[in-house]
Amino acid sequence: MTADKADEVMAEYLLKGGKMLAKSCKVCGYPLFEYRGETRCVVCPLAEPESPLPVPEPAQSPSPAREPPGPVAAEIERTIVHLCERIRSEPRAGECLTLMKAVDRGARALGRLNQR
Repeated sequence: MTADKADEVMAEYLLKGGKMLAKSCKVCGYPLFEYRGETRCVVCPLAEPESPLPVPEPAQSPSPAREPPGPVAAEIERTIVHLCERIRSEPRAGECLTLMKAVDRGARALGRLNQR
């Protein structure tokens, strides 16, 4: 799926009342959404059929506690939340898409920081 198509799908879910979370999908890296009481990736279900989904690994013992996010990660999280709040009240589709792209970039940066 192209990034533009993914952005359009995410924008549609925001307009439907979905809530973009500061967590990203472990498969595609796009932000997860809370929609109708369920947390899910809205991009992965739309992926082309020829791209196989990874096979889930068996359950493992809990991983060691992660360190709290550093100041940069915490600021990115706050910014993503702020952008999502702006998107909810933005009536212009073009501006909504621009904000969605900013959220996407922030989520990707956050994902890279969390992998360290």
